[in-house]
Amino acid sequence: MRGVVGRCGQRPWPGLLALCAVLLLAMTGTAKACAVPADAPALREAMHHLLNAERTAAGLAPLRMSHRITGAAQSHACSIARRDDVSHLGALGGGLRLRLLRRGYSPGGAAENLAMGLDTAPGVVARWMASPAHRANVLARGMRDIGIGVARGANGQLYWVAISAHR
Repeated sequence: MRGVVGRCGQRPWPGLLALCAVLLLAMTGTAKACAVPADAPALREAMHHLLNAERTAAGLAPLRMSHRITGAAQSHACSIARRDDVSHLGALGGGLRLRLLRRGYSPGGAAENLAMGLDTAPGVVARWMASPAHRANVLARGMRDIGIGVARGANGQLYWVAISAHR
């Protein structure tokens, strides 16, 4: 695909690259369905409650659940679970802002935390609160909305994504 060039002649056309990647996955049979745990709604609710408890304890406004952001978070959780690669970049290289825009949420600011291998929301939140960078995302001022995704990889591990944002 390196030689594929868009109309401008300088850079590959992103839509064509995405189409090629999807076709390649379909032809090779390596595209895998996302394994969303049956208790994903309860896991999301527990994490939402715990993150808001941390924010409230710090004197910050609680975050309201957003279906659009949850869609972006769930899609990314599935992507990193399929790849067994905890990365803030999507499978085709897109970042957080692009994932939110694709779901119809135009962020003024956003933060994303990822985790892998922990089976409970309390375990994930405790790990994030012990990490200065993750803690800063949880306690980011000005955030208003949240979305949470969780997926199970082929290795049996859970992959978590929490995105907070504001417009």
